[in-house]
Formats: sequence, structure tokens, C-alpha cells
Amino acid sequence: MSTTIAQLDLDKLRHIVQKFDASSFTAAGIASEYSQGAASDEEIALIEEQLQRHAPVLGIHALPAQGSGATVWRTV
Repeated sequence: MSTTIAQLDLDKLRHIVQKFDASSFTAAGIASEYSQGAASDEEIALIEEQLQRHAPVLGIHALPAQGSGATVWRTV
């Protein structure tokens, strides 16, 4: 993906999130879809940050924490 926050396409991110419909997902899954392949840890962290920052716009919310793993998201 090799992108910066300024280059991240929020519309593309929203479209990918909508594909998951009522299924739960993680930033790693979204990052892989966004980059159309394996995503680096840096890319996953960037996507996680954007999911947190734009959750209301994307129509998602974080599910209650299940241990110390990755944040799990779901559409509203």
C-alpha cells in the first residue's frame, strides 16, 4: 500500500468496510483488502488509526475487547 494518512482514500475505505456488512472485521482484514494483498504492520496500524478516527463516518463501532488481541469492528 505504501501510503500516508493524507493519501488514504476514505471513500475506498468506506466501500471496503461496507463489504463486510454485518460481519465483524479487524484492521488487518481491511488493510489486506485495501492493499489487495498482504499488508505490513505499518499499514495495519494506519488503517486501525483511520477506523478509530472515522468510525462514525464509516458507520462502524468497536466491539467490547476480547483479551489483548486486535480491535474487532462491526458495522452499525
